[in-house]
Amino acid sequence: MGIFSIAAVISRPYMGKLVALKGEYNIMSYGIAAILLSSLGYNLLTDFGPVMLIIRIIHGLGFSAFISGSFSFAAKTFQPERRGEGFSLVGASIMAAVSLAPAFGEFLIKYWGFNALYLAASGTIVLAWFTAFGAVKHPIVFQLKKEKKAATYRNVLKNRSFIFLLCSTFIFSHCQATVLNFIVLISAEYGTPSGPFFFSSYLTAIIILLSMGKLFDHFAKISFILLAYPFFAIGISIIPTFMKSSFFLIPALLYGLGVGFLFPPLNALAAGFGSEAEKPETMSVFTVVYDSGFITGAVISGWIASITSLDILFLSCGIFGAVGFLVVILFPIKSK
Repeated sequence: MGIFSIAAVISRPYMGKLVALKGEYNIMSYGIAAILLSSLGYNLLTDFGPVMLIIRIIHGLGFSAFISGSFSFAAKTFQPERRGEGFSLVGASIMAAVSLAPAFGEFLIKYWGFNALYLAASGTIVLAWFTAFGAVKHPIVFQLKKEKKAATYRNVLKNRSFIFLLCSTFIFSHCQATVLNFIVLISAEYGTPSGPFFFSSYLTAIIILLSMGKLFDHFAKISFILLAYPFFAIGISIIPTFMKSSFFLIPALLYGLGVGFLFPPLNALAAGFGSEAEKPETMSVFTVVYDSGFITGAVISGWIASITSLDILFLSCGIFGAVGFLVVILFPIKSK
């Protein structure tokens, strides 16, 4: 499972260079083609081995290409005064997929087997290509120019504000991954179903993302980050305590509130860094940091849980979330 994320993260900086050279839509199309190839390839697997790892690597590279192209496209296409609203819709789409796809996949596997899952994934990625094509060719989207030189990351990474934003983003994604990976385990430990937690937290986040998007552009984006981080951190840290009581949905609501208010400002601020020509490398760096948090949230958090306990894991994760809040307070984060 991990080879997918490793391939996606390691290749992301190179994908940023390709986006600058070849254009967003071309790289998104290459990524979709790789994902389609790997989705169909899963049907051929009968056991674990080198072929499986190769398919997982191809899948990770395709995902990396699509994310690099699509987030660069979003950063260039969303008008600066509407980036908060734009990334709110992006966040709502992602969370809707993450919350609905596992249940749909389990349904397919239960009644028609794993091949049905892989074929459904293949069909879905074809639909993704058509919608990407429609987005690029839509009349409201200005023509995105390809750069004739390879992207360089020097200017992006020497901006201190951007580095501080990346630190806060990494903490946010690491904590997200910890909750997603280990909420099922702690729910089982206390005899509480995890389904209501996922439903409540995602529903809360999606409602915020769909209803508050315009507010992210009317007020300073950093103020929403400062407002949301305490809810986010507290919600995670109190999960063990409230899992034992009838009020176990309180941490879910606080966690969902934090996710809903943190995702759009962090993305919108990142999109404000760099010139128009530097958007591919800016968003490649931002997304690779975001994805890296999901790796550490599974690996490092698993290690913490194994040597301590799930209670300590969630408490320490909440404290780590508070560090993200301190980063925003102590270090200035400024972008366009």
